[in-house]
Amino acid sequence: MSPNFRVSPQQMQVFLDIAEAGSIAAAAKKLGLTAPAVSKQLAMLENQLELGLIERTTRRMQLTPAGRIFKDYAAETLRLLSERESRYLSEMRGEPSGTLRVVAARPLATQFLLPHLHEFTSRFPHITLDLELAERFPDIEQENIDLIFGMTMQGTAGLIQRSIGKTAYWLCAAPSYLERHGHPQQPDDLSEHYLIAHTMRRHPNRLTFRDHQEVAMRTVLRLNDTSAMRQATCQGTGIVSLHHYMVEDMIRSGELIRLLPDYELPAVPVHLFYRKSGRILPALRHFIDFAVKICRIQL
Repeated sequence: MSPNFRVSPQQMQVFLDIAEAGSIAAAAKKLGLTAPAVSKQLAMLENQLELGLIERTTRRMQLTPAGRIFKDYAAETLRLLSERESRYLSEMRGEPSGTLRVVAARPLATQFLLPHLHEFTSRFPHITLDLELAERFPDIEQENIDLIFGMTMQGTAGLIQRSIGKTAYWLCAAPSYLERHGHPQQPDDLSEHYLIAHTMRRHPNRLTFRDHQEVAMRTVLRLNDTSAMRQATCQGTGIVSLHHYMVEDMIRSGELIRLLPDYELPAVPVHLFYRKSGRILPALRHFIDFAVKICRIQL
């Protein structure tokens, strides 16, 4: 395949119509063209790509392996072009719309974002919010994401990183765990205890306190979900370090016990991340303003 090939949106649409209709004649009827004209466009496309996209038999047509791949590529490309066109038209009209793809840290989004999301959707009804709750740091370019919300880790050099507040981590354990293993009185005691760790943390088996004292613990369980970590803690599996807002109700009820409150873990900044570019489209700008406002009020 030539490295300089260019396929137009019109060529992609013709190919998709052929693939979906199952024949050149049916595609030509849909497009309002003659069958020879559609056949010629298909031949030109295959010549440009230097690939056979459709197997032609006397009875029917079917996609080649390359044709199936190109069909997915063409459909996704046309969808993105349509979406981008819609965004720019909305921007020119001063009316934010389009699809906004956001990956949000699950615990922070559940606690602070979701309860207020109706305010955003009712104010901007023409914006479709595609929101993924996750506990991972996605590739914003490869996954075509507009915004990463609520992550406490550092981003890459190609992203704008904006702090929206800080979150405190509390150490806690279930009464059943403490009955079996004892109650730590100072940070050094933790080296004899079992830790429930998060797979995304840089040093999952270490705890660093505000006075820079660092303690390594024996990891009994690693998980990629903070709610699962909390559940395992309630079952007496080990000690955990979690956002204070995830455990304070359980500590108040006695289901969990906070450990070493006089030896605080340092508060951690919470960030938004988005691409570096010349300008931010209105839909994204409005969502950033909304997210910053609700987090600064609550965090």
